[in-house]
Amino acid sequence: MTTWGECLQYTTKVRWRHLRSAKTNAINANHITNACGKSAPIKSLAKASWWMEFVADMKDEGRNTSTINRIISAGRTVFETSREAELHACTWPKVKRQKEGEARLTYFTKEDVQRMAYAATTIFDRPDLADAIVFSAYTGVRQGELLKLKVEDVDLERDLIWIGGKPGRMTKANNVRSVFIHEQVKPILMNRLDRDYLFRDDWTNKDQLYGRFKKVRNHCGLPEDHVWHSLRHSFGTWLGEVTHPKQIQELMGHKNIETTLRYVKPTDDALKSAIAAI
Repeated sequence: MTTWGECLQYTTKVRWRHLRSAKTNAINANHITNACGKSAPIKSLAKASWWMEFVADMKDEGRNTSTINRIISAGRTVFETSREAELHACTWPKVKRQKEGEARLTYFTKEDVQRMAYAATTIFDRPDLADAIVFSAYTGVRQGELLKLKVEDVDLERDLIWIGGKPGRMTKANNVRSVFIHEQVKPILMNRLDRDYLFRDDWTNKDQLYGRFKKVRNHCGLPEDHVWHSLRHSFGTWLGEVTHPKQIQELMGHKNIETTLRYVKPTDDALKSAIAAI
């Protein structure tokens, strides 16, 4: 099975090595390697959903759209160069180029989340998916963070969940953050304390989880641009209705307030509260 690392190595050797942009290309491709790992099967990167979540994570880290486009371009070069060499037969997925200055505007309402959770349980017989959707919406965890959460990361005495592990373990953004346990989340946790990982036992990988999520989202008639990462945007938007962006920044684990502000969408409730407070 051909891996991303093998394809990258080949492309570097035959296409990039003697170019003046070799170092830049390597840096851009390294972002993809950090996200998927060298041993990732290249066929797993042939899915548009993988790149959509990858783009969402890069925006979450504060990368601008021009940088994201360069990283995606490097990925496409690796993908197509290795395919031309017959290292694999996968076709490059349709990955939408990001508009300059574009920020994700999609988020779910609380009613949307409840509808998806209900459909996951009653229509698709996947209460584990309902748990994952509700948990992500009310904690703001990324999809990868969700699958890495351990029972030992739950601090019931302090009513906290440590995202990325208790202090000493590192998250994707190289820090650890804590989120207080919402009343919607507590019953989910209490039913999962008899295992090692909170959610990994239910899902082999992110692709499997995302595939099930799409079926539920589509069944509920929600737009395709509402991806899993939109649950994190929902968390930020809901918080924006009741608290200050600096507090949201802390809860979401952002280094820059500018990144947080992209998550705080203006809603009718927030606008009404602003007027009422005058």
